[in-house]
Amino acid sequence: MRVSNPAAVHARTAREVERAVAEVLRGGWWVGGPVLQRAEEALAAAVGTPHAVGTGSGTAALQRTLEALGIGPGDEVVVPAVSFVATGTAVLRTGARPVVVDVLPGLPLIDPTAVQAALSPAVKAVVPVALFGNAAPAIALPDGIHRVCDAAQAMGRTAPLPPAMAYTYSFYPTKVLPASGDAGLVATHDPTLAQRVRSLGLHGRAPDGSFHKVGPTVAGNDRMDAIQAAILQARLPDLAPRVAHRRRLLARYRHHLPQVVLPHDPGSNVAVVAAVHPHRDRLRAGLSERGIHTGCYYPLPLSDEPVLADARVPAPTPRAHDFCTTCFALPCHIGLTEAHVDHICGVLLELLP
Repeated sequence: MRVSNPAAVHARTAREVERAVAEVLRGGWWVGGPVLQRAEEALAAAVGTPHAVGTGSGTAALQRTLEALGIGPGDEVVVPAVSFVATGTAVLRTGARPVVVDVLPGLPLIDPTAVQAALSPAVKAVVPVALFGNAAPAIALPDGIHRVCDAAQAMGRTAPLPPAMAYTYSFYPTKVLPASGDAGLVATHDPTLAQRVRSLGLHGRAPDGSFHKVGPTVAGNDRMDAIQAAILQARLPDLAPRVAHRRRLLARYRHHLPQVVLPHDPGSNVAVVAAVHPHRDRLRAGLSERGIHTGCYYPLPLSDEPVLADARVPAPTPRAHDFCTTCFALPCHIGLTEAHVDHICGVLLELLP
């Protein structure tokens, strides 16, 4: 049993997806154009913002949003210690410096108290992460500091995330709404920010055909392909039923293992079913021997990742370290049944000390 199953997701909408891809290929408008525009409008409606801009990946969505806000060398951006490394490297790629802070106990979301303690004149933005699809807590920030939500794992939530300048999504193939390749999205209520993000993906092209810097940034080429846009729009109607299925699987896991499987907030899309246990590695090995594969989200906190060695870590991150040494991901996808979950939990209960 796999942690995720993109092939099972595709099978549910194979006819619609393959028809949409064929239409793009036959139409010959493979970059930009009406297919991308329709997908952006549909995705904006799905997350509840009036503007959305497709990008080549979730990482690019976060980087471009920060750049569109004018963040660059000499600036700092606060990020949580528990997240995929791209939350930190997207900051690095703007030329700014990540500031890594600890997470809350229990569900490891950014700690607002740690954020407040880390603020400095150089901090221009805070990036809370909707980890596993859960909403990060609201953070009171001084004027002039932007909140940008890394919502890479949150597409399909049925409750809004806390207010932010922008929300950045990933459609990597293992996400709840997957592309068949890389793709991302910036969603915002701010039309000016949306236009700046779009310009950053089009070499800074202006309406008159000339090319410009976007703030301090030399823009590049980074767009969502029309084929990926068509695939996402074809899969979007199936998102809500699959989120409902994931919630049922989570409820089953929690029924059997409430002290091991982490809870989710009611609006979560259940992007990952995470479990924590001090004997994580032994449990994963035992499950693997029985054909049950698990994931490791995440083996190191961002404060320990070598690529972020130059980040500012204003205080120790013990809760993040504890989470990263005990957490593992259990199977959760549309091809899994509640009976499968019962079996997985039964094996885990046998393995628990």
